[in-house]
Amino acid sequence: MHALQEATEALKKTLGDFLDRGREDGVFFVQAGGPGSVPALSDLDVPELHVDVLPGELSEQQRSGLLQLGYVPDGGHWAHPGGWRLVFPDHGTGWRAEQQALASLLSADNGAAAEYRHIFEARGRRAADQASADAALRHHARTVGFSPAEFIAQTLAPLDAPWMFAAGVALDLHLGRVARPHDDVDIVFPRERQPELLALLRAGGWRTDAPLDGTYQEWTSPLEPPHHQVHARHPDLPDVILADFMFTDLSGERWHYRRDPGITLPLSEARRHAENGLPYLAPQATLLFKSATSGGQPRPKDEQDFRRSLPTLSTPEKEWLAQQVARTTAQHPWLAALES
Repeated sequence: MHALQEATEALKKTLGDFLDRGREDGVFFVQAGGPGSVPALSDLDVPELHVDVLPGELSEQQRSGLLQLGYVPDGGHWAHPGGWRLVFPDHGTGWRAEQQALASLLSADNGAAAEYRHIFEARGRRAADQASADAALRHHARTVGFSPAEFIAQTLAPLDAPWMFAAGVALDLHLGRVARPHDDVDIVFPRERQPELLALLRAGGWRTDAPLDGTYQEWTSPLEPPHHQVHARHPDLPDVILADFMFTDLSGERWHYRRDPGITLPLSEARRHAENGLPYLAPQATLLFKSATSGGQPRPKDEQDFRRSLPTLSTPEKEWLAQQVARTTAQHPWLAALES
């Protein structure tokens, strides 16, 4: 693992470290993964570094930097003669978080590692990953569960503000179970209460960054529209990369859809509480966000979240979601399921 640590530092030095702030490109996150990173399976495959590089697709300059470090393109990945490979995850699938959950299972359970080895040797990695996916999710739900959300909720407890969890974690809270691992935890927070949040996070030892115009800037003052997002990191935040605060108009006791403020819900309906007491954005509102990420079609993980959550929606919730999805995206692929 020492070699992987050195490789990580070399990547940040050559490609730039996005967390240095003020950069328009660079390494955003790196994590060891793959069966080769599991001690009991290290002979099966080389270890991997799962790397997030911004602004997204590798630029020619970034590719040149990798070549200078000795990496060689290898079927969509990059191999290094030192005995590891780089993998650039697709965020739309949730693969990185699933791989981390799988590695955690294989490291903790010798029986699961032995079964993984048997399938890997007989049918390859993809088959082994798929065969172990359910066990990895159960292990993740048992060992991690809602602990990232609980850590954030404990941090925010001093604030009497109508914040709530959003995105995939919100749907997990609605379902009452962790349905998939997550890269981060999204939180809806009232825009006008930013100063209180900033003071609280600073006092608690959180690092806070505002993504502004393609760069990270230290969050020092309230953001004004269209800026609406702050990334918060804490060394004790378990399992996920960061907490993603989304500042939202919650005025007039109503939740306002940020992408179209004309779409609203009464706050009493939009903000719900799970059995464990954690507040979350109602599933129909959460799925409206997931219906079109950055104006595009649903990502694979959003499609899975929709299919998983659809049977739990009431008729009025489905009707509301269908109406708003049709308003924002004509001929949306979810409409048939919502209207059936």
